[in-house]
Amino acid sequence: MNKASRLFWPVLVTPKNAVVKQTEQLSRSQKLLTELGLIKSGSNGTYQLLPIAQRALDKCINLVQQNMQIAGGQKISLPVLTPTQLWKKTGRLEGDISEFYMVRDRSGKQFLMSPVNA
Repeated sequence: MNKASRLFWPVLVTPKNAVVKQTEQLSRSQKLLTELGLIKSGSNGTYQLLPIAQRALDKCINLVQQNMQIAGGQKISLPVLTPTQLWKKTGRLEGDISEFYMVRDRSGKQFLMSPVNA
């Protein structure tokens, strides 16, 4: 277990005369998370959790897992890549699929990266 005092905590110090490049921040919470050093902007639309936010997320996950065990729940892991046949059967592969990431395996079967993965 890491002590909070030993965690990397970025300090964002802006000099008085500095010109700050405006990044496209959509919400107040996004701005606060960035300013507090909890997240860092990666590329367009992607953010990286910094160590203190990752620690908080891990604690939340552990809390949920403990309560699920007490309630008799079970944990499952779902695949990240799913066959496109499943998506075709339900009609979810029709329409605009430009944002889906699709790959083929060695035998030519097509797979889709699941848009929701927790």
